[in-house]
Amino acid sequence: MFSLKQVDPGHNFDLDEEFFENFTSSHTRKSYLNDINQFLCWISDYFKIENFESIERIHVIKYRNYLSEFGGHNQNPSTPKTINRKLASLSVFFKYLVEKNSIKANPVSSVRRPRSEVKSPTNALTKDQVLELFALMGQNKNSKYLHVALFVTFFTTGLRKSEVLNLKFKDYQTQGDNKVLQYRAKGGKLGKKVLNPLAIKAIEEYIDWMNECERETGDNDWLFQPTRNPSNPEFLNKPLNPSTINELLDRYAKQAGIGVKITPHSARATFIGELLEIGVDIYTIAIEVGHASVKTTGEYDKRRNKIKEAPTLKLNWD
Repeated sequence: MFSLKQVDPGHNFDLDEEFFENFTSSHTRKSYLNDINQFLCWISDYFKIENFESIERIHVIKYRNYLSEFGGHNQNPSTPKTINRKLASLSVFFKYLVEKNSIKANPVSSVRRPRSEVKSPTNALTKDQVLELFALMGQNKNSKYLHVALFVTFFTTGLRKSEVLNLKFKDYQTQGDNKVLQYRAKGGKLGKKVLNPLAIKAIEEYIDWMNECERETGDNDWLFQPTRNPSNPEFLNKPLNPSTINELLDRYAKQAGIGVKITPHSARATFIGELLEIGVDIYTIAIEVGHASVKTTGEYDKRRNKIKEAPTLKLNWD
């Protein structure tokens, strides 16, 4: 059961549990709680305000400016992305309070948001680099079936890390002539991915290996389970640690001589880049990866900007 923490001793803000329970993801509930608590603590300390009706647009503007100057970790400026997320959390919360007739207007709705700029774009890989990673994973005697199935899934579906790690065996399904993965996307929406033959082969071999090892593969068991658990060797039926995924990719990248930092998001960037490279329409790709805007999808195309493909070269003035 999700429980609310008191904002701060002595403050009179009452956080309605209904608002948080409406989100299906515990991670989302926790994020909203942290963002809202931070703002309420700040406004209580700086303006001695202790009720929602007294919060005005100017207070939110000053909070935005505070975050941009020294509201981040260790009193360093928050990034535009972080500020936008916090303001978005507040806007959703205050909209809820308006709907509940607790306040008359949303004080966040007309506050300008900082422009987000990608300072360190995600490094995507070439097809040859990806195949080299798969080959190296296949040489791992102890974990090759897990590693190959896991990362082939990442690179051939474009799914986010959380979407992959939360898969269960029941989510690997047959629909007509296709194999699909059913997954829980952002916002709790249910999505489905038609699998590439390479992914099907890798997952089937992984499942066969799991069965040979007499590992748990029931409908509600986790699809990608660790091969070992030092703290409790008998307990392997659990999701993989998110940090483990980054560590594995980093290790294999070094073995392959890839000189840039790659992460699970690099797999998503590679997936999008490869689809763009073979001519798939950007609007189709945006739907495939769950982007609300094609502008977001286009940001993954930076490595494809080749001078020889510049549109001006296609003009013929003869």
